[in-house]
Amino acid sequence: MNTVDLHTHSTYSDGTYTPKELVAYAKEKGLSALALTDHDTLAGVPEALYYGEKYGIEVISGIEISTAYEGTELHIVGLFVNNENTELSSALDTLRKGRENRNKEMVDKLNQIGVNISYNDVLESAKGGVVTRAHIARQIINKGYALSNNEVFDRYIGKGKPAYIERKVMSWQDTLALITKAGGLPVLAHPLLYKLSYKRLEMIVSDLTAYGLKAIEAYYSTHSPSDVKCVKELALKNGLKLSGGSDFHGANKPKLDLATGYGNLQVPYDALEGLKKLLKGV
Repeated sequence: MNTVDLHTHSTYSDGTYTPKELVAYAKEKGLSALALTDHDTLAGVPEALYYGEKYGIEVISGIEISTAYEGTELHIVGLFVNNENTELSSALDTLRKGRENRNKEMVDKLNQIGVNISYNDVLESAKGGVVTRAHIARQIINKGYALSNNEVFDRYIGKGKPAYIERKVMSWQDTLALITKAGGLPVLAHPLLYKLSYKRLEMIVSDLTAYGLKAIEAYYSTHSPSDVKCVKELALKNGLKLSGGSDFHGANKPKLDLATGYGNLQVPYDALEGLKKLLKGV
């Protein structure tokens, strides 16, 4: 069975594989295609595309953008986006500046409660990519204040914890419009991770579809067969295409592997074919 992975992260956001390493690993895993969907940045896409050509792996230009719907944080993946689109690039610059301010505030709060890490060390661990809470977590662990990412989030930087700062995000309407204007297909990522009632999820998906949502991730690392069936029914009801991926982050999610997630994930190439047909207007 030809399989694909349409949701992955590299060192340009909070993954631990460079785009080159990610594409090489996709080749090793026998994937037919891979989408790089880093948080709020397209900076790793050119490298991924280059090595896709070199290693014979179909690479799709993508991104993942956080947004909010009436207090619920949603993640929208954009697939096939033009990584040189100026309007999208400008919006992403604004998001990155907001992230930077938030990260600095979190480090200040950590220092105030006796967790002494420096923002310069956080920046260094990001190696020029988008700084996320995963990089802050890494420094907290390196300094001996916690043993794992889970502990860091549970004690310090998870929502409602002492050093947590709410992040400003783009509206969901603007997010959908920007991805579409950049030639991409907006996809609702991991719809069941939001822990919503089916009725509320159904309402959100309906509203997003009216504003340009084109697909939903039916195939995801945490989805059981009944979860896949549930999301497929939601897609059918709203005329959406199916997408999916592992949400691979490398060592930052150590038990979650590329292509197979927690062991049983399979995203069929048919899903990618459906998205391509939609892109072509077929």
